Amino acid sequence: MQREIQRHFRRNFIANASDASLWSFGFSFLSAATILPVYFAHLSSSTLLLGLIPALLDLGWFLPQLLTAQHVEKLPRKKPLVVLLGLVERVPFLLMAIGAVWFARLPAATAVTLFFGLTAIRALASGMVATPWQELIAKIMPVQWRGRFFGLSNSLGGGLGLIGSAVAALILASVPYPTNFALCFLLGFALTGLSWVAFTFTVEPAQPPPEAPPATGYRKRLTAILRDNHNFRTYLLSRGLGYLGGMSSGFLAVYGVEHFQMGDAQAAVFTAVMSAAGMLSNMIWGMVGDRRGHKLVMEGSTALWASSLVLALVAPSGFIYYGVFALVGAANAGFIVSDLSIMMEMGPEAQRPTYIGLGRTLSAPFLFVAPLIGGAVAQVWGFPWLFALALVLTLGSLVMLRLRVVEPRNVVESKV
Repeated sequence: MQREIQRHFRRNFIANASDASLWSFGFSFLSAATILPVYFAHLSSSTLLLGLIPALLDLGWFLPQLLTAQHVEKLPRKKPLVVLLGLVERVPFLLMAIGAVWFARLPAATAVTLFFGLTAIRALASGMVATPWQELIAKIMPVQWRGRFFGLSNSLGGGLGLIGSAVAALILASVPYPTNFALCFLLGFALTGLSWVAFTFTVEPAQPPPEAPPATGYRKRLTAILRDNHNFRTYLLSRGLGYLGGMSSGFLAVYGVEHFQMGDAQAAVFTAVMSAAGMLSNMIWGMVGDRRGHKLVMEGSTALWASSLVLALVAPSGFIYYGVFALVGAANAGFIVSDLSIMMEMGPEAQRPTYIGLGRTLSAPFLFVAPLIGGAVAQVWGFPWLFALALVLTLGSLVMLRLRVVEPRNVVESKV
């Protein structure tokens, strides 16, 4: 099987890098950090409901992953499942484009309900495909190449995202609402559809699955992992604090637009700044992760996220506020490159889907409540207090990650 992986490495690298970069291109028109919040502000002024957008997206991505992990472990090939679920995942993007025009004609409460219904379907579909996709990437990408794979993919996606952000800014500024957002969502659907086509060129050799334990044995294995693998458990706690520190992510664009009296088109400019910063930093993060370990990248990314919150609190002008999204883009690039990669190294290869699924599912509660807490804080005390609370939690995550978590490649104790 290893010979087959090496034989198809170049093809698989190109196919999956194309998939990831086209996906990022599409998401420059669907950004949950910038465009979706600004769109939702046309439907409702509630910051509590605004916080529900990232809460649903994160919960849907993370929560189902453990539910599919045991099934994924048994599959000799993961690609057929990824192809099927990936197609289902993209359908809500088309429905969102159609709904953007329709919702504007409906009562506000009905429009908001339908918007969140589509958001929940999109999130759940993403979560179902997440574990088999991550396991497939871990299987066909050697460990010494994963950081550069994610880094290059995200850099290409960032470059394409700059183009997408420019087009989105032009559409949002020149086309009247709600047609402007509908066009953005439709372009996002088309480009993510192309990413799915690129993925289908992946060649995955079959691998005999490990002998599956009975269901009761699997539950005991989950308990044993959390009990005995101290490093894995501590990493999850540090990430939990970090996810809580990310409670402000869905509010940064809205605050900038309102506080500095910018137009809706600035949402696309913010996305462009994030894409540019991500494009410039992704390959650096990837090389550092491959050579020095992904824990170091996670530390650097967490520090950059903390810096973005500080700048959001003190920025004196809209021009300086663009720096917030530059820092966020660089931080998110590191998180994407190394949070995916480090989880693949936390346990033995045969149990990798279980480690991935367990880690993601246990993170779901933090990700779900974080933006809801953020929305409540912003509603009662305002955005500056929200950013300050997020900063404290982020610094706590950084301290725990730095002092208590060991780079997985340096762990000498046997893993469960």
